[in-house]
Amino acid sequence: MMKNANRLFVIIGIIVLIIAGRYYLAQNEAAELPAVTVVTNEQTIDSVRGSYCWHSAGEGICVDTAAPHEIVMDQKMSYVKVQPGEVMEFQYSQNVTSVSVQQWLTDYDYKEIATSPRFNAPTEKGTYIISSMARFSNGDVTDTIAIEVE
Repeated sequence: MMKNANRLFVIIGIIVLIIAGRYYLAQNEAAELPAVTVVTNEQTIDSVRGSYCWHSAGEGICVDTAAPHEIVMDQKMSYVKVQPGEVMEFQYSQNVTSVSVQQWLTDYDYKEIATSPRFNAPTEKGTYIISSMARFSNGDVTDTIAIEVE
């Protein structure tokens, strides 16, 4: 009889620890989407949030938006002037797991130009649409900027 009672207490204790641990982890999850700014040596560039999937506290949401080139047109984004090859960086308010920075070529065609938040602007004069897809422990987000290399 005593062995069964001890076993029961151990099982109840383990269950309580699991529930408490899950509650603790949920409290420390990042509930909010990360904020992002894009910086160069000389300026901060506004970005526009694109598609994302995010989960926290047992709930999740996915939002699908237009492609980066369509976002630039729809939002009438102005192209921010930068220097050829200028170092630029997507800075996030939360720790990033991985990042893919893409340069959009035409419509739905793009090439990856960096696998970290820091990248270089193109070296040839022209207008460019740059987007980042960043992964976090709670999901992923995309952000877009429009730049003009002088």
